[in-house]
Amino acid sequence: MNPQKTEDSAAILALGMIAGMGNARVNRLLSVAQHRGWDMTLLGKPPDKRFLKRVLEWDSGVAALLSQYTEEIHQEAQTQIAHALQRGLEVVSVLDAAYPGTLKRHLGDAAPPLLFVRGNRELLHRIAGAVVGTRSPSKRGLKAAGNAASLFALRGAVLVSGGATGVDRAAHDAAIRAEGCTVAILPQGVLSWSFPQWWRSAFDDGRITLVSSHLPEAPWQTHAAVTRNAFISAMAQAVCVVEPRKQGGSILTMRHALRQRKPVFVEPMTALSAALRGQARSLRELAAALETLDMESMLQHGVGSGVQEELL
Repeated sequence: MNPQKTEDSAAILALGMIAGMGNARVNRLLSVAQHRGWDMTLLGKPPDKRFLKRVLEWDSGVAALLSQYTEEIHQEAQTQIAHALQRGLEVVSVLDAAYPGTLKRHLGDAAPPLLFVRGNRELLHRIAGAVVGTRSPSKRGLKAAGNAASLFALRGAVLVSGGATGVDRAAHDAAIRAEGCTVAILPQGVLSWSFPQWWRSAFDDGRITLVSSHLPEAPWQTHAAVTRNAFISAMAQAVCVVEPRKQGGSILTMRHALRQRKPVFVEPMTALSAALRGQARSLRELAAALETLDMESMLQHGVGSGVQEELL
C-alpha cells in the first residue's frame, strides 16, 4: 500500500471515529473535498480555523463535528491502519479504484467509506449471489441453503453471506465444498472472527475473503449485524432468503435487495407477508432462473425492471 493511500485511509478512518459523523457525512465530505479541489491532507489531521471556515460555508453541521477532531483521534487512526497492514490486511477506501463499485452504486452515501479485507480482494469484484437466513434453521432449511450456495458456485458466482451460525455458515460451507468462492461480510473485525480450520486450504487458495467496515479487532456488535444487511444485498446480483423471521435481519436483507431491484428467492414462501410474497419467487425456482439469468449483464448494468419482471 503506497504512502498516500495509507494516509488517505487513516484520514477516512479518523473522520469516521468522530462521534456523530457517520458514513453519509464522511462520504459527502470526501466528495466535496475532491470536487472543490481541497488538499486531501487537510482531512488527515485536526482541522485548523481556515479549513473549518471552508467546511462551515458548505455544511455547518459537518463543521461542528470536525471541531471534535482531536490529535488523539488522529493518532488512534494512524495506529489502527498500521496495525491492519502489519497483520496482512488490505485497507480499501472509497477513494480507491479497488473499492467495489456495486457498493457505491447501490448504497450511495451510505456505503462504508473504508473496508478491511482479509483474503482475496478480487472476489469483491466478481459476480455474486447471496444466501442469508435464520441462525436456527431446520434440516430442510440447512439443505436449502446449501443447495442454493452450490448452485451459485457451479455458475461461477461468489457466494456472499454474513458468517453467522445457521443458514449463513451452511451456505459458506456448501460453496467451499463445491470448489467455489465465498465472501463473509462481518459485523465485527476480520481478525476477531475465526473460520473453521477446514476452510484454511480454501482460504490459502484465494477462495475465501473476509470483509468488514469495522476495526480489525472489533467484537461482534448488534447494530453492525443490522447495518451489514444492506451491504450483503448490495454485493450480490441475486439474493436467497431461507426461513426468515418476520422481523429478523434476513427480511431486512430481502427488503434492501428489493429496493436495489435485485431478484429474491425465498424458502419457504409462507414465511413472508402477502405483500412481500408477491415480490419474490420460491427458492425451488433458483436453478431454472439461473439458466436464463444474465448475471454478467446484471453486474455491469444493474438489475432493471425488465429482469425483475421476468424473475418475479
